[in-house]
Amino acid sequence: MGIEEDKKHLINLLKTNHVVKFGEFTLSSGRKSDYYVDMKKAITNPQILSLVAKIITHLIRDDKIDKIAGPALGAVPIATAVALHSDIPMLMIRKAQKDYGTSKLIEGDLKEKDKVILVEDVTTTGKSLLKAVKAVMDNGGQIRRTFVVVDREEGAVDKLRKEGLQLEPIVSISDFK
Repeated sequence: MGIEEDKKHLINLLKTNHVVKFGEFTLSSGRKSDYYVDMKKAITNPQILSLVAKIITHLIRDDKIDKIAGPALGAVPIATAVALHSDIPMLMIRKAQKDYGTSKLIEGDLKEKDKVILVEDVTTTGKSLLKAVKAVMDNGGQIRRTFVVVDREEGAVDKLRKEGLQLEPIVSISDFK
C-alpha cells in the first residue's frame, strides 16, 4: 500500500475503533465540543499504532534523523513504535522536570545538534507540542519535523507555523465529517 492508502486505512481503523466520537463532550480545558478524539484508545491498539509508525517512518525515510521524541503520556507509545519501525533511538519528554533522581525533563540520549522529529497523538491549539519543542531545543536538539496523528484543526498548525515549524497531521478531524 502507498501512503495515501495507508492514511485511508488509518481513518477507517480510527472510525471502526470509535476513536473519534460525536455528541456532546466537555474537554480537559473545560470547553464544550461536539466531538471527542479518544487517542488513548488508538495508541493502545497494536494495529493502529503499527500503521501510524509505518506512515511516519515512510515520511521520514529520506531525512537524516537522529532521534524520535514524544511528550508524555500520549505520544510515548507513538515515539516507541516509530523508533522500533525506523530503528532510530527515541526520547521521552516529561510534562514537568522531576525533582528527584537525575531531575531530567528529557529521558533518552539527546546530544547537542541531534536532528529530532517530534510526534504527538492529538493537537488542538498546539500549546503542549510547543512546550515539547522548546524542551528539545533548550537541551541542544534541532527539531526537523513535527507530526500529529489527529489534528483537531483548532489552531495548532498555525501556531507552530508562527514559530517557524511545520506541523504535519497524519489525519485531521475534517477527515471524519
